[in-house]
Amino acid sequence: MAQPVIVQATRILVVDLFGGAVGFPIWWYTKGVARWSRFIWDWYSGYRQQLAIGVWVKNIFVPMYGSYDIAGRLISFFMRVAMIVIRSVLLVFVTVFFAVVYLLYFLLPPAVVAGVLYHGIGLFG
Repeated sequence: MAQPVIVQATRILVVDLFGGAVGFPIWWYTKGVARWSRFIWDWYSGYRQQLAIGVWVKNIFVPMYGSYDIAGRLISFFMRVAMIVIRSVLLVFVTVFFAVVYLLYFLLPPAVVAGVLYHGIGLFG
């Protein structure tokens, strides 16, 4: 038996619109957090791997370009120390950036609701 169009439209409106509005915060702070965490971690891990600080530390005493004389060894050592320091500082900045971006995910829905209430209803003004 076919349902009337009004019943179908009402069901779609109630389930999709209101169910989505109620279910969105639940999804955002459960499955959404898991997906966001995985995305941020993959992005951060790729950047950390690209900096390859461990490789620089591991090869700190290996002369660059096969230059085994004392000057080549000293230049290689200090160049690698400088690269380790620079890349470590860059990694700290990247870590702080990713931490801020990660935390913004949690603050976005309350900020949107506050903005809607502030500008839409005038609750705060």
